[in-house]
Amino acid sequence: MNEKHVILVVDDNPTNLKLLEIILRKEYKVFTTTDSVKAIEICNSERIDLILLDIMMPEIDGYDVCKSLKEYEKTKNIPIIFVTAKNEIEDEKKGLNLGAVDYIAKPISSAIILARVRNHIKLHLYQEHLEDLVSQRTKQLRVGYIDTVYRLTLASEYKDEETGAHIKRISYYTRELSQQMGMDGDFCDSIFYASPMHDIGKIAILDSILLKNGPLGDAEWKTMKTHAEIGAKILEGSESPLLQMAVDIAKCHHERWDGSGYPRGLRGEESPITSRIMNIADQYDALRSKRPYKPSFDHEKAVSIITKGDGRTMPYHFDPEILSAFKKSVNIFADIFEAQKDF
Repeated sequence: MNEKHVILVVDDNPTNLKLLEIILRKEYKVFTTTDSVKAIEICNSERIDLILLDIMMPEIDGYDVCKSLKEYEKTKNIPIIFVTAKNEIEDEKKGLNLGAVDYIAKPISSAIILARVRNHIKLHLYQEHLEDLVSQRTKQLRVGYIDTVYRLTLASEYKDEETGAHIKRISYYTRELSQQMGMDGDFCDSIFYASPMHDIGKIAILDSILLKNGPLGDAEWKTMKTHAEIGAKILEGSESPLLQMAVDIAKCHHERWDGSGYPRGLRGEESPITSRIMNIADQYDALRSKRPYKPSFDHEKAVSIITKGDGRTMPYHFDPEILSAFKKSVNIFADIFEAQKDF
């Protein structure tokens, strides 16, 4: 047997409450109250499918009850029908403008009350069904979109010495730093998916440079540094916030806090915070990974180079706030590297 829908009836007149309860109780579970404040409390503590609300109430009138309920996530979508003796056009207009779905003038008719309640319950259920469908489709599209981006990024990494494990590690590093810095959930999720696109511009760099077994010459290094702006050009032009974040990361993840980075020599906060987070995550992973021109370093040495410096990499290359977050997260970085190792 299907569970009954729940109706809350709010009216300061006990006789009206009893009448409405009698009309509704055969089909619905009914809560009643003569107290406006109590009505709001019930809506926050119980599952309410629809509210029948009087306007002329002591302390807080029905208009203010409606306004209050529409301000909160838990109660904003509950359909409200005003049932009132205030039957002027302006009264009805005000009620509907506040978000009520209907307006019934007293004296009440049981047939009208039941018909309106049934219709609005059906409409509300249909709306919820549509919202669920949209949410499911949006989630499917997002998963497909992210999977496509990941595979395109992985394709670009096949030209380089880096691997799919590197891409995954970068996602986890950047999210960990963001969380450690107190960024909100949307930011942390977005950087998780945007950061792997940081080196997509390397797809345009010759294999002879990318895979060279030894230091790059001046001309080769100049060519290599173009990958940042090439990557940004590949990604830019989209309305997707995720790709807009990826543009910033691709373009600026080799910039340094002291202005000694590339391609534009940005200093301090001239570089987006997403790219500053990416910079330290990428540096850690590069130190831990084997390259044609260097062996892999263990965790302790990589951390020492970033936090104390080795001449080539120095602490002042990094945003101090992000470096502080890194120091608090070093054990998690080690765990991420071990969990997402190259094989």
